Amino acid sequence: MQKIYYGWIIVGVGILVKMTGLGFGRFAYPMLIPNMRGSLGFNYIEMGLLSGAMMLGYLIFSLVGGMLATRFGPKRIVIASLLCGSLSMFFISKLSGFIPLLFFTFAMGAGGAGAHISMTTLPMAWFEEQRLGRALGLVTGGTGLGIIVTGLLLPFLLSNLGKEAWRHCWFLLALITFGVAITGWILLREKPISMAPPLPNRYGDKKWIPISKEESGIPLKGIFFIYFVFGFAYNIYATYFVAYMVEEIQLPEKIAGNIWALFGWMCMGSGLIWGFLSDRLGRRKALLWDNGIIAFSVLLPLLLHQPFFLGLSAFFFGATFLGTVTIIAAAIGDQVFDKKAFIYGGVTLIHGIGQFLGTISGGYLKDLTGTFQLTFIVSLTGFLLCIFLTALIKKG
Repeated sequence: MQKIYYGWIIVGVGILVKMTGLGFGRFAYPMLIPNMRGSLGFNYIEMGLLSGAMMLGYLIFSLVGGMLATRFGPKRIVIASLLCGSLSMFFISKLSGFIPLLFFTFAMGAGGAGAHISMTTLPMAWFEEQRLGRALGLVTGGTGLGIIVTGLLLPFLLSNLGKEAWRHCWFLLALITFGVAITGWILLREKPISMAPPLPNRYGDKKWIPISKEESGIPLKGIFFIYFVFGFAYNIYATYFVAYMVEEIQLPEKIAGNIWALFGWMCMGSGLIWGFLSDRLGRRKALLWDNGIIAFSVLLPLLLHQPFFLGLSAFFFGATFLGTVTIIAAAIGDQVFDKKAFIYGGVTLIHGIGQFLGTISGGYLKDLTGTFQLTFIVSLTGFLLCIFLTALIKKG
């Protein structure tokens, strides 16, 4: 019986790390806001500040986490970050004061960033270029898994455990995250003894001939530009699409929620699909197709308001969102330098700044015009600019 290459064990643990570090650490909070606010007596400004502290922790430690992973090794930072996230969730479940909660939401965002950056760069040491895209795609899918788990588990707990249900939710998420940290401590390894054997090509040769990097690669400068614009454009859609359906198109909240659930389900497999395609087609061509489809997903709700087309928009958006994240990570993994974690942390920081500016700009345009139309036109323009930059910026 053929022995399983240990790199795939690393990928399996990576899925759990992304599920807890990002899926729980960043995407559980919005679902718990109403229950937390009612229990704690906070206003929406205070709840927004807690969310902002989480985002600030994520942005700062995107870069710091990469620096630490470069110096101390990604495995140590993954474990430390998960423990930080787990302890933060535990204390959030026990505390009621605004200032302590502000500190621990910041720490939870920092833990999510450290786990995300380090776990993304860890498989880069285990897989050659032909397999790296699909390996990173599987790991990235852990974020979608986290969104699905919280989407199924938390509403059930919130509806059955009363006014303080949010505390039970955070405590349970803390336990799961702690369990994943222990699993990672046991199973994660930083450097392989040997790489996986090369993929055979269709002619039966054992050596796989990759696409020329001149044709398929994306230079580092281009990655920074593209990922910034992508963060700006995607966060506008991600933040305001449900509000657009409910407030402007006047869909019932239940239908809008069902449509948005498609986004989470499609995220689950999108990283793997686009990682595989980027291995086959090259990073540049896969990114062009990915951004073309995501641009189409933003165009749909601007032109067609029927639930079917809105659902199709969420379907395509979920099917492509993590594709860009995976392709960018794989493009960095293709580069030849030692400080991949530091570079990826810097790229993620720029991406996060784009998200922050996109959210502010989208809200400002809605207040200025009274409609979401211009907000989504700006998002669409951003994705079209990503296509232009990807096609324009050449290797070297």
